[in-house]
Amino acid sequence: MNAISVVLKEGSKGAEVTKLQEGLKKLNFYSGTVDGIFGAKTKEAVINFQKSQQLVADGIVGEKTWSKLNAALQPSDPRSNFRVINVQEFISSNRIKVSTPKAVAVQLFSKQEDEEGRKSEDIVVAYPTRETAEIVHTIVGLPDDSVNSIRRRIELKSKQNKWEIVWVGEQYKCQLGRGSQDWSSNLCS
Repeated sequence: MNAISVVLKEGSKGAEVTKLQEGLKKLNFYSGTVDGIFGAKTKEAVINFQKSQQLVADGIVGEKTWSKLNAALQPSDPRSNFRVINVQEFISSNRIKVSTPKAVAVQLFSKQEDEEGRKSEDIVVAYPTRETAEIVHTIVGLPDDSVNSIRRRIELKSKQNKWEIVWVGEQYKCQLGRGSQDWSSNLCS
């Protein structure tokens, strides 16, 4: 998109308005026709987008609105904000025997059953493609002085019908006063 220097408002026309309408449509703020004409529907969509981003909701697309729109349209990297864990260390410390993604998930879940103090645990296995799988394992309410919750992301690939763990990352939520209260790759203190 990157039309940050162009200010748009009701009555504007052209390629930049088309880009704006396409972006707002991708984010489900605009349902009108992409015609390059900044009319009432485009203004309403801009105002709703600005409200969602805690911006001044004036319907004028300036630098701040362009910046937020560009950021919202960037594909997010699912690995961002995870602390990378050595795959071999993860496999050995968790005694993982990789056969299928679901089997790995069961091993992770059953390993954790012995720990006390957990409030909840969730494990999700997804298959973005036939050759890839993702496991997200979340434990909330750890009996730890610094770490309240931990989330692991395990990525697997299939090669000749054999699954292999190719990437592991962790995120943490800390106990009050011990670090971040949101999911973060930063270790708790």
